[in-house]
Amino acid sequence: MKVGINLPAQFPMDSTNMMLPVYEEMGADSYWAPDHILGVFHPALWSETPLSAMAADPDAFYDPFVYGAVVGTMTDKPFGISVTDSTRRRAADLARTALSLNDLNPGGFILGIGSGEAESITPFGYPFEKPVGILEECLIELRSLLDEGTMPGNPVGRMGLPLEAEGRGKPEVWVAGHGPRMLRLTGEYGDGWIPAWGMSADEYGQKLSAVAEAAAGVGRPTPTASMLPFTLFAESQDRAEEMFDAEPLGKLFGLFAMGSVWEKHGLEHPLGNDSKGFIDVIIHDLDPDMLRDIAPTIPFDMVKEVLFVGNAEELATQFEDYAKAGLEYIVMANITGVVGGMDEIMARGADLPELMSVLREL
Repeated sequence: MKVGINLPAQFPMDSTNMMLPVYEEMGADSYWAPDHILGVFHPALWSETPLSAMAADPDAFYDPFVYGAVVGTMTDKPFGISVTDSTRRRAADLARTALSLNDLNPGGFILGIGSGEAESITPFGYPFEKPVGILEECLIELRSLLDEGTMPGNPVGRMGLPLEAEGRGKPEVWVAGHGPRMLRLTGEYGDGWIPAWGMSADEYGQKLSAVAEAAAGVGRPTPTASMLPFTLFAESQDRAEEMFDAEPLGKLFGLFAMGSVWEKHGLEHPLGNDSKGFIDVIIHDLDPDMLRDIAPTIPFDMVKEVLFVGNAEELATQFEDYAKAGLEYIVMANITGVVGGMDEIMARGADLPELMSVLREL
């Protein structure tokens, strides 16, 4: 299994400058950055969160495409976006940017794309009524621009940049698909599949089969089977539960579980149990006092529906089940320190390379 790393693509750049050489030493296969404008922490609660010691503003995300050009001067590994959306960025812009970064970055470029999340769309005036329809239109145009150099049926709309970079081929398109229509689009247009929502290993295998079937239906190879797990290293799962109980604001990650998960635990999601979790939660819209009150009531088991938690051995056991289901390329989003802060980050420093070593054998 290959292992990519989601970089700390936020202001200040110091954290990237510090961590990237460490990841290089570990032998990471690729580097990635999210395309968020808003983050997952309420600004009014940020100062009460241990990670606030590392950054003044939880929403200070760099534009990942600009950031990726800088990262490309620091490594010869591929750089990817995890992920952008087609509402804010349309096909022609995405194609030109992908071709530019694929040519300029020594390791090439991977364009991760999905239908988007409300938090970085609706507060900024973009429509969010038919995001999957917009994505399908974008993928049709994007595939044509990257493969043929022109818009579908319109040769005037063309790319002048080379469609392939010497020694690394075309930029790849990895789709963040989850539902049936998105899985079909992943197979029909994607070079990779990079889901980020929590799902069981069995569910992962079933969805991968749907992607493979859709790809075969249009004569394309099965996309690379990836996943973007939000991972928190701890001495053990039991110790992590103690830490979340001591610092309950970390449990607010449970808000990003779907309402059906809350219902399964006998609870009511603040947005109702028809909430889609990551897709429709804008934590900035929620009252901070309500969040302080609700955080301690969120069970640790619900947090584990969103995050992968444990020590290297425990996490390897979890990921092994996904490898058996077809996972071949993991993109690790390490959020250690959400509870415990810098002390926990330093204490868990050896866990990531240990886990990476095990994953490469899967």
